[in-house]
Amino acid sequence: MTQLADLPDNEQVRIARLQALGVLDTAPEEFFDSVVELAAAICEVPISLVSLVDGSRQWFKANHGLPESKETAREIAFCAHAILHQGVM
Repeated sequence: MTQLADLPDNEQVRIARLQALGVLDTAPEEFFDSVVELAAAICEVPISLVSLVDGSRQWFKANHGLPESKETAREIAFCAHAILHQGVM
């Protein structure tokens, strides 16, 4: 059973700021791809992502280790839980 994440108190502001960045659904960029490759190597893990959570999904700006995945539904996104916390989880 999946535990759905609550919406953050600042959800409307957070979504507006995310949309203002103009990064959602943009093409891959070498800088972000390098970041996820380096993170995977340093942490010795097979998967590393730069993910952005909008109103309905978690979208991957950069993806190392899940080549067929571009996004997931917000309901199953770990990052939907992470944005509810200020500190390290």
